[in-house]
Amino acid sequence: MGEESEGNMQNNYFDEEIIQIYSCFKELRQSRGYTQKDVSDEVVSKDMISKFERGANMLTADKLFHAITNINMTPNEFMSTLNGFKPSKLQKLYDTLNNIRFSYPKSVVSAEELIVNDTKNKFNVLSNIMIKSVIQDVTGENYVSSDEKTLVGNYLNGIENWTTFELKLLYYVCPILDIGDVKWFGEILLERRFHCFVGENRSLTINVLMNLYDTVLDYQDIEYADFFRKNIETFDISDNLNAIVNFRILKDVHDYIVSRTNENFQNAILYLDSIEKIGLTSIISYCKERLKKLAPPEPDI
Repeated sequence: MGEESEGNMQNNYFDEEIIQIYSCFKELRQSRGYTQKDVSDEVVSKDMISKFERGANMLTADKLFHAITNINMTPNEFMSTLNGFKPSKLQKLYDTLNNIRFSYPKSVVSAEELIVNDTKNKFNVLSNIMIKSVIQDVTGENYVSSDEKTLVGNYLNGIENWTTFELKLLYYVCPILDIGDVKWFGEILLERRFHCFVGENRSLTINVLMNLYDTVLDYQDIEYADFFRKNIETFDISDNLNAIVNFRILKDVHDYIVSRTNENFQNAILYLDSIEKIGLTSIISYCKERLKKLAPPEPDI
C-alpha cells in the first residue's frame, strides 16, 4: 500500500510538471500573438499543438523544442520562463507603463518597483529597458545606457517575425532611440505590415507606428514626420476610434511644427476641446501642455 502511495505521489508530481509545460507554452504563444496555425508546420501539426495545449498529448522533446522556436524563443528562454516568468507579469508591466505618463510622479515609483536587478534573463533585461525608457521619457533623466540601447537594437534586428512582445518593446522604447533608429525600425515594421497588422496585433501595430511618428515629432524632424504620416494614412483605422483621435492630434502637432501660426495652434486646441467629452482628460491635458511648449512667444506690447 505504501509503495502505491509513493508511486501516486510521483505521478502527481510529474503530472503537475507536464501541466506547467503545456500551460506555459499556451500562455506564451497567446501573449506573443501567435495562433496555433502560426506555430504549426511540417514538423508539428496544428492538431498536435492543439492536443498538447489541452494536455491530451505530450510532445516529444525534439518537437517541443521545434514548437518553442516557432514562437521566436530559444529552449533556454522557454525554460527560464517556465521557472518563474509569467505572461501575467508582462500584462502588469504593460498596464503600469501605459499609465505612467498620466499619473506622474507616483507612477514612476510603481514602475521602478518592477525593475528586476542583477538579472541575466533576456526577458527581464528587455522588460527593465522598457520601464527605464518610459521613465526617461517622462522625467527627462537618463535611465537607459548606450549598451542597453544597443541590446534593444540587436534584439529587434535579430527577430525576423515580430510578435506581440517585439511590437510592445518597440512601442515603449522608441522615445529613447536615436532618430535614425526610429526611421529604421519604422521601415522594418512597414515592410512587415502584412505579418504584423493582423488579428489582435492590428491595433498594436498602429499604436507602434503612431508612437514612432510622435517620437520624430519630438525631434521636430519634418522629413521623417512626413514619412510616417504618409504611411499611416495607408492603413484602414476606420474601426479604431482611439487611433483616429490620436492620429488627428499628431497631425495637428505636425502642422503646427511646420507652420507655427496662431490659426494652426487654435485649430489643434479646438479639436482637443471637442474630444474632451470622451473622458480622456489626462491625455488632453498632456497634449495641450505639449502644444503650449511649442507655442510662439506672445508679441511684445
